[in-house]
Amino acid sequence: MSTTPPPEPARFTDPEFDVRFYADLLWRSRLLVATAALGGLGLGILAGEIQTPKYRARAQLQVAPPTPTNMTVTDALVQTGNPIRDRQYFNTQFSVLRSRVLGERVVKRLKLADRPPFKDHPDGAGLLMSHVTIEAVPETFVIQLHVIHEDAKEATLWANTLADVYIEYCLEGQVEAAKRAYEWVHERLAETQENMQEAQDKLLKSYQGQEFYMPEGSVSGVATSITKLQEDHIQAQARRITLEAALQEFSDLRRRGHSLDTVPQVAGDSIVLDLNGKLEALKLEHSRLRGKYKDAHPEVQKLLAQIEQIKKAKASRSLQIEEGLRGEYRQLLRRESELRSAMDDQKSQAVAQSQKFTELESLKKQADSANNLYAILLQKLNETNIAASIQNNNVRLLDRATVPGTPVWPEKRKIAGLGLLLGLALGAGFVLLRDYFENTIKDPEEIERYLHLELLAAVPRYDKDNGHLVTEAYQTLRTALLFGRRHEAGQVVLVTGTAPGEGKTTTLLNIAKLLAVAGEKTIVVDCDLRRANLHLRLGVSREPGLTDYFVRRRDLGELVQSTRFKNLFALTAGPLPPNPPAMLGRNFMGDCLDNLRRQFHWILVDSPPLASVTDALLLARRVDMAILVVQHNKVDKKLVKRSLAALRKATPNLIGAVLNAVDVRNKSYYYYYPAQQPKERTVAGPRRSRPGAVGAT
Repeated sequence: MSTTPPPEPARFTDPEFDVRFYADLLWRSRLLVATAALGGLGLGILAGEIQTPKYRARAQLQVAPPTPTNMTVTDALVQTGNPIRDRQYFNTQFSVLRSRVLGERVVKRLKLADRPPFKDHPDGAGLLMSHVTIEAVPETFVIQLHVIHEDAKEATLWANTLADVYIEYCLEGQVEAAKRAYEWVHERLAETQENMQEAQDKLLKSYQGQEFYMPEGSVSGVATSITKLQEDHIQAQARRITLEAALQEFSDLRRRGHSLDTVPQVAGDSIVLDLNGKLEALKLEHSRLRGKYKDAHPEVQKLLAQIEQIKKAKASRSLQIEEGLRGEYRQLLRRESELRSAMDDQKSQAVAQSQKFTELESLKKQADSANNLYAILLQKLNETNIAASIQNNNVRLLDRATVPGTPVWPEKRKIAGLGLLLGLALGAGFVLLRDYFENTIKDPEEIERYLHLELLAAVPRYDKDNGHLVTEAYQTLRTALLFGRRHEAGQVVLVTGTAPGEGKTTTLLNIAKLLAVAGEKTIVVDCDLRRANLHLRLGVSREPGLTDYFVRRRDLGELVQSTRFKNLFALTAGPLPPNPPAMLGRNFMGDCLDNLRRQFHWILVDSPPLASVTDALLLARRVDMAILVVQHNKVDKKLVKRSLAALRKATPNLIGAVLNAVDVRNKSYYYYYPAQQPKERTVAGPRRSRPGAVGAT
């Protein structure tokens, strides 16, 4: 068996949308697509001819935002714009032009209710407005009013009448709005004058009945007093908290038996500082005397008595400081209580004054508000009179509708173009759907595009006129085998297919003949132990054969048979076993192939189809190269792809596929098979037979 490591299996990804393939598919079906497009064009022309023509009359209106009745005289003269207000106004006018109110007025003015189709229609205004469309001219105050009707004169009459009715309606609205605004302002002015007089009377009486006076803009004395009392109370409270902390420290140090010198009030006292200095001097003297005398010496005893006297004086002074702090603490408690009481009294007075002041302020604001409102209403009344006198109609008729000469519907060119495009789309869609549902391999490019396999050869369906093309295809396949050869030892090649009848045995025999004719010693091995027919194609006996090597342990040399072709030998199937997979899976199969490698250059193995049984997968594990034969337009692509996936799992040595029985009469294969017809070429052999001599393709 070969020791050359097999190559890594190729990794394939799903192909992207192949534009060229589908473009070529549509081009091959161009007659069908063109027929569908012409049919769509004819239907479009017919549809345009049978449509009732409709005419469109157009009137143009200039619609400027109106002058508000409550604006100033300057604004009324200048008429400055507001984008938001203008947009809202135009949206409103579009709704008015489409409203039933205008429709009813037009129907009444033209007496359309007595004529069909308005006579029997329950909603004449709605029927009229269904013929009307409104369109704004961008960046202008111009509105186009369109009326579409079967009668050109009727469309013109409706458009002009609707424009006139709209102008009259806008004038009525402006006059009514100005009248209502004037009446409302006049009524409000009388009421405001009465309210202003009442507010001023109440304010005067309130000033006369109050018991205090505070100049306008000044601060109340009660508020100043409360502020001063609050500041004194805060200072007293802060001092009390400080004394509480000092007295607590006195108590804590005395309870623990510690010296009171750490208390800030004691440590900072001048008397205590003087006593501490004397005490330090006596302690130094005592240390000096102890170096000379014993503790019982009179000088030492005298010094100790002085030290004790000073300590008692310090303790007495500390007690005096503490008592002084306690006295101050009691005074602060009384002061806090008195300040709190005084603040409560002042706050009561402040509340009473605040209520009186609030009442006065409220009355004053009411009086001021009444005065201001009266002045504003009086000014607006005067301005409304002036603005109403200078405003004019904001709607003008720019262009009256004229009788149209050509219909706007049907648009015959557009309908014909749409029919053409629709027919073209239906034809192309039919071609693509047909290709989708005809799920077989019909194109050599599909071998690479769909199966991700290299196309080794595309073999035409054999007949008397294309024998040379068949020969050239098998020559191409033989060249691919030679390039795929990895070492000088014998090469084992598995030829298999997906389903029965795809021509794998015929392909194997034709390759074997070409290799043998080229001087390569070749043997074909029939491993189809279910339907063996290789011996029939070669004209040799089936027994003894491969099964005799496994079952009866016969020598392999006795089982190899020669054929009528030079350098071509055969190892037939032998007696058909009951369980072929069990036999092909034995190690004896590897030994058999190794023996054949030493005797032959090429060992071509025929196997059952992949989709039927697992025999081909067992053989694929032991071969150097594998070829998949796919018959043109026969087996479902999904079945081929599943079989191919199983074969790739069994061996990494799959070198490509052969597309068999291709119909060369199809124009899509001119690229693969040139049109010229040279004289028939045959492969070399004892009888110079054509490639199909050993069996039908």
